[in-house]
Amino acid sequence: MNRCPVCLGDYLGPAKILEGGGGYRVDCPACGPFGLQAEAWDDFLDPLSPLGSKLTAAQRARLSHRIRRAGADGKERRPKLDSDFVERFIDDGCPGPTPAEQAERLIQLVGDRVSRSGEKLDELPEDLYAVIGSPSPTFAGDLAGELIGRDLLVGIPYEGDDIVPTALEVSLTLDGWNNYELEKRGQFSGSVGFIAMKFGDPILDSLVEDIIKPAVRSGIGYEVVSMRDVSRAGVIDNLMRAQIRDSAFVIVDLTHDNSGAYWEAGYAEGLGKPVIYICERQKFEEAQTHFDTNHCTTVMWSENGAEDFSKELVATLRRSLNLFPDSG
Repeated sequence: MNRCPVCLGDYLGPAKILEGGGGYRVDCPACGPFGLQAEAWDDFLDPLSPLGSKLTAAQRARLSHRIRRAGADGKERRPKLDSDFVERFIDDGCPGPTPAEQAERLIQLVGDRVSRSGEKLDELPEDLYAVIGSPSPTFAGDLAGELIGRDLLVGIPYEGDDIVPTALEVSLTLDGWNNYELEKRGQFSGSVGFIAMKFGDPILDSLVEDIIKPAVRSGIGYEVVSMRDVSRAGVIDNLMRAQIRDSAFVIVDLTHDNSGAYWEAGYAEGLGKPVIYICERQKFEEAQTHFDTNHCTTVMWSENGAEDFSKELVATLRRSLNLFPDSG
């Protein structure tokens, strides 16, 4: 290998790769430092392997972005990729930021840096595409150009011959600053919900995977994730806050009186997120939930009442998000 085994790119310069111990230690200018199990490369990432040859540039970019964020967020500076992680990432559809989310991250990057310095950026960083999760520098440059055209960014397009498109004298317009502040307060969310719950209960785990996620996906077109789905290294509290902040709504299961779930509910309520409480029916009828929540709308579930629970949950989400069934 003479290129990064994940992104296969050399836009920012060559990756440093050391082999040993059944794998590789990689320092990629785009992905950051990470470890890679040899089996993961052979089975999933090698462009000549059956699966590796099917991974698109966008899918590789999403994996690259996941690695980069893990290295930036985590105490462990060198995330390690094994076959189980890569296989799960592929099975999950290679999740990553959509173009709209990349544009939001670009606005946040500019806003954060201009806020700190009080001055326009001389130019957008050359690693912009890796920071915001774009599949290539050109894609990120096109996003920046469109944001300038929509009067969210102000800047001078750079028309040089460099392979990494950028812009000069960059800042946010007033509309861009408004967008920046809304996102900071958690009021700018995508089509993803978060579920706070106790892990390790096979009944509840099955309810989430087999009932809640499919019902929400088919009912309102939103995905639901839990901290178990956010499979990257990092300080768990920071990751949790970011996940809740970026979610359109939060579902909180109170069956086990889990203190963490109550904390996550309070954090979401403080951000003004719609919070939907759920609880196992027998537990709620016999012992209620904490008095601060037992007066709130709570959707009850039971092992034998999946269909009724699904309908009520979707209806509650529609009301909370001001969504209505399609007519006709």
